[in-house]
Amino acid sequence: MHDYRLHVFRVAGELLNFTRAASRLHISQPAVTQHIKQLEEHYAQALFVRTAGGTALTAAGRTLLEHVIHVESLHARIDRQLREGQTQVMGSLKLGASTTIAQYLLPRWLGHFRRLHPQVELTLRMGNTEEVTGAMLANRIDLGLIEGPSGRRELKTGLFAQDEIIPVVAQGHPLTKKTMLTVEDVLATPCVLREPGSGTRQVVETALKKARINPRKLAVMLESDSTETIKGMIETGAGLAFMSRLALRHELARGCLVEVRVTGLKIVRPLYVLYPQGPHPTGPAGVFMDFLKEANAGA
Repeated sequence: MHDYRLHVFRVAGELLNFTRAASRLHISQPAVTQHIKQLEEHYAQALFVRTAGGTALTAAGRTLLEHVIHVESLHARIDRQLREGQTQVMGSLKLGASTTIAQYLLPRWLGHFRRLHPQVELTLRMGNTEEVTGAMLANRIDLGLIEGPSGRRELKTGLFAQDEIIPVVAQGHPLTKKTMLTVEDVLATPCVLREPGSGTRQVVETALKKARINPRKLAVMLESDSTETIKGMIETGAGLAFMSRLALRHELARGCLVEVRVTGLKIVRPLYVLYPQGPHPTGPAGVFMDFLKEANAGA
């Protein structure tokens, strides 16, 4: 569908409720109203009318809805047929990814994707969740892969995988002798955190509050945007860190870092693909989104 306003109209026309339409589209209710108003101005026709029972379509609205449903169905069929008959995907794909995803997940995914689609020119920007979201809003990337919700209504997010954040200390650290850490244990132990603005930092602080641990009372000795820096510091026995299990596969296997348990603390976080509002991405971006779903379905 080339005109996103028509897709908004279809959802609103089928639900006959602008608030519910906004919720389904993940945009604001005033945005729905504005899209409809623009269409009414374009066609010089009222498309909706207020009735005693709520909202209804006018005759012009019913006619337009029929055509929009037909056109969207046709576009979906054409896209499906072209994808099925397409032997090579070509073009550029600009990705943005937050740190953990870029460093510990994307390398093997991009390697496999490149073997499947050698004609796609790949570029990757790495940053924290806020930075990736900013790059998407500025149209500097086609897709973003982030570790926390973007919080921007102008953008869509879709779940593509899950990760777990775990508390870790060095092998031989006194905390490894405890079966379960208390709130007091956590607050009394020096810790290293990711920088403000990172998805990891956001989900850790939210989970700590649920476990009745005030993040502001943590004995923070360092904030860093580098996962490797944090790992290296914790391996020296300096204290405690909350880190992605995905980023710790080798260290946990070797035993140089040890997972510890904290009363009431369990941090499972979704990983999202971020893309602009509107129709589902096509071309290399759409193919990569499908690839992500398949890769994680079998993971």
